[in-house]
Amino acid sequence: MGRLMSTHTPGPWTVEPPSEQTPHIWVNAPKSSGVAKIETCNYDDGQGERLIDEDFANARLISAAPDLLDALIMVRDADEDCRQDGLPTIPAPARAKIDRAIAKAEVRS
Repeated sequence: MGRLMSTHTPGPWTVEPPSEQTPHIWVNAPKSSGVAKIETCNYDDGQGERLIDEDFANARLISAAPDLLDALIMVRDADEDCRQDGLPTIPAPARAKIDRAIAKAEVRS
């Protein structure tokens, strides 16, 4: 394993919908001025402007990132324990995808 070069803002991360003052969806965390700002897309459905569902889906996915990373690390560590104990392990393609996702989230040298 490489050395961890940076860490993310601790969770939980939450989604704050746009308001009249700001047209953005915010992903916030405790003790943070904002983790992410999602620009919203609007469309006219004949009943006024509506936010596209994809914007909120993106915000929810971003807010789930710390939990998803923690879960992947737990799965990776459990898989490694099974490997060392001679027990069945995660199929190699799935393990490789888990390792790539963790590496993408953690800057390593």
